[in-house]
Amino acid sequence: MSSVSSMGYGWFVEECQKDSDLVGVTFVRGLSPEEALRRIGAGPGDTSREVGIAAYTADGGAVLIDYHGQPLPEPLSQGTEMARVITGITMDEYFVYSVDEVVVTEFEPFFPGERDGTDPDHLLTHMRELGMPLDGEADTGTSTALALALAARATGVTLTPPHYAAEPVVGSID
Repeated sequence: MSSVSSMGYGWFVEECQKDSDLVGVTFVRGLSPEEALRRIGAGPGDTSREVGIAAYTADGGAVLIDYHGQPLPEPLSQGTEMARVITGITMDEYFVYSVDEVVVTEFEPFFPGERDGTDPDHLLTHMRELGMPLDGEADTGTSTALALALAARATGVTLTPPHYAAEPVVGSID
């Protein structure tokens, strides 16, 4: 998984920006799209509530995409790992990595040197390999693609263009 780079998610950043000014992308290891939706309280095909979510099968797990950037319940990471990237032109970006319902590392992708969580340095090796600026300088050019690459590396879940082109399982939450 260490081969995932920011270039590997440039296509995805472009796709997301076509659809919305705000997007949340969640990588979850080892879960099917249906199980991931169930854990957040959305049944597959349930589009009756406020926040719509598309869940895609990916290598190593599932990737959930929503266009509201609302927090997802921590039980999504119960017994596994998840990484969530929220990005948009109308708000600050956000990265959170959780293991078994505990926030391990979180930060703003523009400022990856300022991290919080129970183990803020847990992903430091991946962050260095990706070339994230850890010296306090803001990264406004590649922060989204780097955060998505970090999410893929941290969870072992990879979303490819063919995965994204497949029909997602959809649901919604309040």
